[in-house]
Amino acid sequence: PTFKDRDIKTINRKAIQDFLTKQAKTYSKSYLKSMRVTLCMTLAWAEQNGYIQQPNGWLDGIRLPRETHGRKVTRTELKPEETLAFVSRMKEPYSTLVLLLASVGMRGESAIGLKPSDLDGENVLHVRRVLYDGHEETLNDEEQEEFPLDAVVHADLLRRLRAQGAGAEWILHSRAGTPLNLGNARRRYLHPTAAAIGVTIGGWHDFRHTLNRMARRNNVHPVVISGVLGHKKVELAPEVYDRASSADIRDALI
Repeated sequence: PTFKDRDIKTINRKAIQDFLTKQAKTYSKSYLKSMRVTLCMTLAWAEQNGYIQQPNGWLDGIRLPRETHGRKVTRTELKPEETLAFVSRMKEPYSTLVLLLASVGMRGESAIGLKPSDLDGENVLHVRRVLYDGHEETLNDEEQEEFPLDAVVHADLLRRLRAQGAGAEWILHSRAGTPLNLGNARRRYLHPTAAAIGVTIGGWHDFRHTLNRMARRNNVHPVVISGVLGHKKVELAPEVYDRASSADIRDALI
């Protein structure tokens, strides 16, 4: 809304900095980082396509305000046994949702938008739509994603997805047949299960964050990680999703 009626040619570095400072009164540092990344990606594309002209490097090093507000979300890197505990303790379809997010790093909004026809006979999972607050958004060809699942490695996940989607409109659905509500499911099922396991978890995105960090520690190439997470830029994963733990830093100093 801040920029919707503004001529894009007038959006400069100061405008971005002022915008982030204003938003810091309401949002957390995590939200501000996402806003900065989105703005920079959009404006870089506009610059590359001749919509705006700015000095070289004008989007580099834009700082976030030191003081931020809003709810701070704690992201937890889950151990494999902790993830399995979620899968085993949660009832369906939430158990399969956890396994899906933890196995392929899919966004929750994409996972709840899957239909049985999105899983083809070659075990490729096609993301063709996302659901935000119950509203369906169809993705264009460039936005759609594919997740080729292995018949052996992902055997349990494939079996669950096909069983959950049998005869239904949505693969992951409520008892009434409607798509899952991620916010409601987080409060009613995810957080109580986390408390029972004895871990702190911010939300469904923690499984995606965990997969990203595990891939990085297993020396998976950043381009491949970016492809798995569906990022348009390779830099997005380390900037938004990853951080060095004390163990990482200790190992680097050995």
